[in-house]
This record gives sequence, C-alpha cells and structure tokens, in this order.
Amino acid sequence: MDEKTALKKARYMVLRLLTFRARSVKEVAEYLERKSFTAAVTEATIKKMIEYGYLDDHKFASDYAAYRKLRGYGLIKVRYELINKGIARQVIDSEIDRQFNPDEDLVRIKELLNKIIPDAEQIDERWLARQISFLKRRGFQNSLIITALKDYPLKYYNLSE
Repeated sequence: MDEKTALKKARYMVLRLLTFRARSVKEVAEYLERKSFTAAVTEATIKKMIEYGYLDDHKFASDYAAYRKLRGYGLIKVRYELINKGIARQVIDSEIDRQFNPDEDLVRIKELLNKIIPDAEQIDERWLARQISFLKRRGFQNSLIITALKDYPLKYYNLSE
C-alpha cells in the first residue's frame, strides 16, 4: 500500500475511532501502531487530526477529569488514569488543580458514605475498614477519608465495648 492510500485509510480509521469517544494523542498513536501503520503515517495522521481539532489533550484531560469526578472518583485515581492515557504532567496538574477541591471532595466522600450506611448495629471496625478501602480505590486522599470517617465511630459505634 502506498503512503497516500495508507494516510487516507489511517485518517478514516481514526475518525471512526473518535466517533465512540474522545481519545488522547497517545491512545490514537497506539491504535495506529497496533494496526501496523508506519511511524511516518501515524505522525502525519495525528498531526492532521490535531490541526482539524479532533485531537486535543488539554480538552481531553478537562473533559475526562470532569466526567470521572462526576462519577464519584477522586483526584488520585483521575491523575493516575490521565498519566496512563499519555497526558503531559503539567496538563494533568492544571486540570486537577482546577477541578478538584478538598472541601468538595470531602462532601462527595460523605455523600458516598451516606448511600451505604447500614443500620447502626452493623457499623463496626470491619465496616469502617471496608469503607476506607472502597474510598482509596476510588482515588480519594487519605486525609479526606479519615476526616470523613471520624464522625462514624462516635456517632454509630461505641468504641468502649
């Protein structure tokens, strides 16, 4: 296949890929690499997609962080996922700083906990440990988790027993 045909096919495949969801530049490059396109074709295709405005890591990071935050994830998890998607660290840091606020995160943690609070008799150390584990997997900061859970032992669980 000549280069002109390969470029046309690569652009078509990337456009089709982008109809499902937005992608980072790294994701598109890996996709084209898996489809056995040459580095020159991959680079030219990515350059053209950026020129057209179909690929934009800043917008991708902003939209992705907002979506994951809305779905109940914390800044640690979102940062990790954006790093894996090939977004530059300074872009990630600016989006994390812009979109995540410790006070809002604390409110979100409490909302998540309020959805899963069992009867007062069922709250014990095991329940607290499970909630800590759940919130860590969600990517919330340890200090916020501890702050949010401080009320529960005093409120629902008698530690003197």
